This record gives sequence, structure tokens and C-alpha cells, in this order.
Amino acid sequence: MNPAAQYLITQTHSFWHHHYNVSTEENTHLFHVVNSSHLTFHRSADSNGPIAGMCKFRHFSSDCKIGLSDPEQPSKINWEYLHKQGFIKRTYWFRIQLEDGTKQTYTWKRTHSLGTGSEKYKLVEETSLTVVAVFSSSDRAFSQTTGHLDIYLPLGPRLNLIVLISGLAVVEGERRLTRTTQGGGAAGGGGMLGQDLKFR
Repeated sequence: MNPAAQYLITQTHSFWHHHYNVSTEENTHLFHVVNSSHLTFHRSADSNGPIAGMCKFRHFSSDCKIGLSDPEQPSKINWEYLHKQGFIKRTYWFRIQLEDGTKQTYTWKRTHSLGTGSEKYKLVEETSLTVVAVFSSSDRAFSQTTGHLDIYLPLGPRLNLIVLISGLAVVEGERRLTRTTQGGGAAGGGGMLGQDLKFR
């Protein structure tokens, strides 16, 4: 199946942090993602542009808040929640209202049969069990490429952005957890202590 939308996620480094850039597969830049204690998506090549959305990793909670800027009120953020389930086989789900007024639940879960790389996740729409998207990460040790996101259904700009933010939030959250459990003192690009990161 040919994807309806494709995103390439690459890393960019400053002295203390690694951040992300998001582009199309044709190298059209879409977002610069500041990776500190949270993930903030800017519609620009750096952190000076307008905020399109963000993910807030919540203290003392297994959930994550995903917010999109209101087009009519750019300073206002409309929030959704990305919930974590399980401890060994972790899944992450969110429930949102679609444009037709119905509500739908989507779940990120690991996959071995789809995508490429060492970290592979599929997004499943729970009513029909349709695979909506696949996030494939690079397993090349020195590659700047973090991953590829393929979205297989025409979801529209709002849901596309939620899928992108939630997918990168799952990958970043899992990597912070791995660094913490392997004995790294600081988790994530912002130097936040691992025990403070409750998005597990």
C-alpha cells in the first residue's frame, strides 16, 4: 500500500541537546522539534518559529499530553492525552473526536512484521483494527536519521500532526527510559532526571 503521507525525522545536535527536524521524503522542511523536558514542534527551521504542537511528558504520571495550536488563537493549545498501558509489552493510546463528530481510539504498539530498523511501531485504529501508520527507526549507529513515519490513510492535517507528535513521543519516551535503566543519569535532550520521567 502506498502511504498517503510520509515524514522523515532526523536529529540535530547542540552542545547539551539533540533535537529533531521533520521533513517530507522529498526534503521539504516541515518542523523543527525542540527536545528538552518536552517536545515542541515549530513551523520553522529553528526554535524561533510559531508553535504547531507539543508533547508534555508529565511528572508522576504514565500519561503524556499532546497539544495542537489553535489556528485562530495561536497562543492557545488544545490538549489530548496519550495513555500508556502495560509494563513489559507497552502500548500507548489516544482517543480523539474526528471531524464528523465521532470518537476513535488509536494505539501505538511494537511490530515485528512492518517497517524497518530496531524500533518499529504500528498505529492501529481500534474499531476496525486497521493499521493506520508505521514508525520505523534507523538502526544505524552513527546515522542522523531517527526514523520514517508512513501514514496509510488520508487522515487530514490535524490528525496527521497528532500521529506525528504521538509517534515521536513514544520513540523519545522509550529511549529516555532505556538510557535511564542502563544507568545514564540524565534522560532525554533536556537533561531531565530519569526518575522524574513517568512516561513509561
